[in-house]
Amino acid sequence: MDLYSSAKKIDWAQQAEQFSEYFSSGELLKNGIATLVIVLLLLILRSILVRAVRRSDKLPSDVRRRWLVQIRNGLLFLFLLGMTVVWSSQIQHVTISILAFAVAVVIATKELIQCVSGSIMKAVGRPFKLGDRIEFQHIRGDVIDHNILTTTIMEIGPDQMTQQLTGRAIVVPNNMFLNKVVINETFTQEYVLHCFKIPCSLKDDWRQTEQDLLEAAKIECEPWLAKARQHFDLLAKQQGLTVLSVDPRITFRMPKSSELELVVRVVAPARRKGRVEQSILRRMLDKQWERAKAAEAEKLAAEEAKVAEAAAAAAAATAPALPAPSAIETPAITDNSPAAPPSDTPELSETPALPSMALPPTSDPDPNPGAAGGATLGNTGVTASRNTRFP
Repeated sequence: MDLYSSAKKIDWAQQAEQFSEYFSSGELLKNGIATLVIVLLLLILRSILVRAVRRSDKLPSDVRRRWLVQIRNGLLFLFLLGMTVVWSSQIQHVTISILAFAVAVVIATKELIQCVSGSIMKAVGRPFKLGDRIEFQHIRGDVIDHNILTTTIMEIGPDQMTQQLTGRAIVVPNNMFLNKVVINETFTQEYVLHCFKIPCSLKDDWRQTEQDLLEAAKIECEPWLAKARQHFDLLAKQQGLTVLSVDPRITFRMPKSSELELVVRVVAPARRKGRVEQSILRRMLDKQWERAKAAEAEKLAAEEAKVAEAAAAAAAATAPALPAPSAIETPAITDNSPAAPPSDTPELSETPALPSMALPPTSDPDPNPGAAGGATLGNTGVTASRNTRFP
């Protein structure tokens, strides 16, 4: 109400005369030229600095982006400072009319004033810097840009336990940081402690799962474990913190009586903790899959052996009992061969036996017994030897 009453007491006619005198003088032209020169100089300086930063291939992308944002904010501060110096004398005349517009300015620019206040709070308190991964009000992501009014965040999601970019940018007004809790996940800078949960049942072999996770975590974290230990020791000395353990660790939680959660804590590079988590899970799942396949193969082999034994026992039970060798009788062999079919060819009869006829002895001995050893009798077809005797 005081602002409204103060605005009513101002002599608006007098203020109009002062403004008309000011615009008719030559100071307005001088100040305008000075403003134009300052703007041109700042634009040229910005072009040179931005080009130099973008051409530097040795700088990482995060550092390059940080330098670009700082150059822009620094040149904006120089511009405001130059305008204040150039228009300082005219600002004195303008301050007289500030009360007249105070109410309207406060109402119209309430959010802007809060954003500027939030920006000042960020600059003084430094809860995070460019490139940090933060979380507040269910918003989580990497800070990629900030200015006087807003802060731009590259979203990480789709839930709170995921470590991958969604491709969406979230623009947050700076007044959100005035009364909201901000969580900085990369406070330890180069290396961070990363935690993730593995659900498990009390009926499962959780001891074997714990051993598999611990072995996989040690294998994955071995390349940078020594450097991370040195980094955390140095950070503890600089910040006055307790020295943190970097060895992989597994703890247990029981959200319900029948449920179990294995909480894995490992040390990882700040930009690779999502990939480290996936590698550990993949190693653990590969071991469990190989163990399950081996158990399945053993079970199948045991079942096949049982089936073979059962088949052998059944074959032995159904086979007939054989008698002893002494009790085996030789069966009579009978000629069951079929009779020869009748043939039209007549059978040849046997030559009948003829009576023996002895030749009378001769007085002269045969000078060649071998040549006349026998004689042929007529047409009888009988050959008689020398010693044949006839009755």
